[in-house]
Amino acid sequence: MRACKDHLADFNVADRLQVHSAICIQQPEAPAFRFSLLSSPLSVPTMVVKLLHHEHGKGRVRMLKVTRTPEKHSVIQLEAEVLLEGAPAASAYYDGDNGHVLPTDSVKNTVWVLAKKHEFASLEDFGVILAKHFVTKHPEMISVAKVKLFETPWERIVVPDSKGKTRPHQHAFVSASPGFSTAYVVARKSAYGAPEVTVQGGVDGLKVLKTTQSSFVDFFRDEYTTLPDVPDRLVCTCVTSTWNYTPDAIGGDFISRAAEIKNVLLETFAGPADVGVPSPAVQYTLYKMGEAVLERCPYVKDIKITMPNIHNNPIDLSRFGCKNIHPHGEVFLPTDEPHGIISATMVRSASKL
Repeated sequence: MRACKDHLADFNVADRLQVHSAICIQQPEAPAFRFSLLSSPLSVPTMVVKLLHHEHGKGRVRMLKVTRTPEKHSVIQLEAEVLLEGAPAASAYYDGDNGHVLPTDSVKNTVWVLAKKHEFASLEDFGVILAKHFVTKHPEMISVAKVKLFETPWERIVVPDSKGKTRPHQHAFVSASPGFSTAYVVARKSAYGAPEVTVQGGVDGLKVLKTTQSSFVDFFRDEYTTLPDVPDRLVCTCVTSTWNYTPDAIGGDFISRAAEIKNVLLETFAGPADVGVPSPAVQYTLYKMGEAVLERCPYVKDIKITMPNIHNNPIDLSRFGCKNIHPHGEVFLPTDEPHGIISATMVRSASKL
């Protein structure tokens, strides 16, 4: 089960640790179809109803691929959602004519076949393969192909080998955590040849906790405020972050760059291992995390971070003669509903604040 709520509003992926990659490849839209409905045979005003948007495809297409080499086996388990757009398919809605509709079962089969035919190092790579396939294979019908990929991550079990040396196992894995990577890739056809590509990376489900050095005091109060000042508290959040790569970064090693960004986020949240770092608000910590990424990772154009405040409230034990509030708080009740939501997008500025 996922450790925390899915904060990607576009995706219904609850209770799974997965990664998604979404690819959108666009062609110019064809003119929309229109038709008229007369409410009666009499001379009355014509009501025109047209499609504003339509798409069809397949969701929850599951797959686990094993790549075998003499040195090791690698696995990637994913779930795909593929949605196709194209003006000709409007005839299915208007007239019941399915002549320009690629069956969703064919979409499912395509995912499996392309996974078999192609080798890919990342979800982004496979997403590009899928999306390009649909718009190049059926350009007369499909103008946009959107692919979302959600990965169930696995990592190698580290155990002693036959000679007693501890190392990652050749073909045995354990469910990986914490957090999982995300990606969103957009490729647009260009009149000048190669498609224009933008790449967004991300991390989700990154649940972090600090047991001290977090406070929240001197905030604005109105007649409905009951929250007291909290000079020291537990702070827990589930980080969701997305960042746009600079054009020069496209085609590079996304895996190592995403790992570096994740490490910067965690290091900034926690502070030095022996002394930590004070935080007067989640907003302050969030900003410092984004600032650190932009300062240390030149290949990042901008970054968005969302950090819901997952509360751990001290339990009232006064009836049992126990003090359990600051500075004696030791027993807490974790609760994630309702929770605060703090979010910001950061970009480099030409001038200092």
